[in-house]
Amino acid sequence: MDAYTLVERKKGATRAAPIHMFSDPSALKSLTSDLGWKVYREMAVPSCPMDIAKKLKVHEQKVYYYVRNFKTAGLIREVRKEQRHGTVAHFYQAKDLCMGLMASDAQFEIARSSAPSSRRIEPFVHDGKLNCRIIVGSPDPHGPFKARASDSCCAIDFALFLGSFTDGNVSPNYKLDVEVRSRDMGGNLVLIGGPAVNTIMAKVNDSLPVQIERGNEISSISKVTGKRYFDDEIGFICIAKNPFNPTSKILILAGKRFQGTRAAVIAFTRHMDEILKGNKFDRSVQARVVKGFDLDSDGIIDSVEFLE
Repeated sequence: MDAYTLVERKKGATRAAPIHMFSDPSALKSLTSDLGWKVYREMAVPSCPMDIAKKLKVHEQKVYYYVRNFKTAGLIREVRKEQRHGTVAHFYQAKDLCMGLMASDAQFEIARSSAPSSRRIEPFVHDGKLNCRIIVGSPDPHGPFKARASDSCCAIDFALFLGSFTDGNVSPNYKLDVEVRSRDMGGNLVLIGGPAVNTIMAKVNDSLPVQIERGNEISSISKVTGKRYFDDEIGFICIAKNPFNPTSKILILAGKRFQGTRAAVIAFTRHMDEILKGNKFDRSVQARVVKGFDLDSDGIIDSVEFLE
C-alpha cells in the first residue's frame, strides 16, 4: 500500500500524520454510527471491550458487536491479554488514527515540505541549527556494570527526527559516554539509554523526576506519582535543567532495558506535542512514562501507550 500523509495547517502551525486511504467505503461502514465511532476512538490506545462499555455506559455486547466488525474490516488489532477475575480480557488498538476515502487516482499537488518550526524543540534546536550534544552508551563493556549499550539504532532514529527541525547543515555532534569530558557537560544534552549502559545518564539519574532505581529488582520510579514500573517495555522521557549548568537543559530518553529506551524514542518522535504538555498528573513537570508494544508481532517495539 502506498504511504499517504495528512497535513494540517492551522494558525501558522503545521502538523502531519500518516493516513490510511480507502477506495471501498464499506470498510468504514461500522464507523458511520455514533456509537461505533465512539468505540473506535476509545481504541486509540489499547483498550478492552468491558472497559469501553463501562466508560460509555452501554451494554458490553454492543461494544463487542463493533469490535467484531472492526476486526473483520481490519481496522483494529489485538495487542495484549490480561487475566481478570478468572477470565481473559483482550485489549485492542486502532491500526489507523487517520482515515480517508479516495474516489480516484486524482492528481496530487507535489509540494516540497519545509522543516517544522524549531521553536517547538528549543533549546535543543535553535534557529534551524542543532544546539545540543547527543550522548549514547558505548557498545563495549564499560562502567561499573561492564555493560554493552545497544541503543545506537534508537539514537539514529532520534537524530533523523531532530534533523527535520534543522536547515540541513548539521555537523557531527554526538559522543559515546566514554568519550565525554567535563567540558562537554555544560551545554544542552540529549542522553539516550539507561544508567547501566550510559554512564553520563548515571550521573544525572538521581536528579530526574523519573529515574531508574537498582534494588532487588531494577525499576523505573516516578517522583510525580510515586509509582514503580518493572516491565522491560517501560520507558520515560524527561526534559529538565542540566545539573552541571542550570542555564542549559537535558533531554532524557531511557528505560531500564533497550525495549524501554526504544519506547521512549518512539513516543518522542511520534508524539512530541503530547510529550511537551508535561506529565498528565502535574503539567509543570516535563516527564512522561510510556509503555511500548509490539503491534505487528515481529519482536520489535513499534507503538506506545502513555502511562503518565
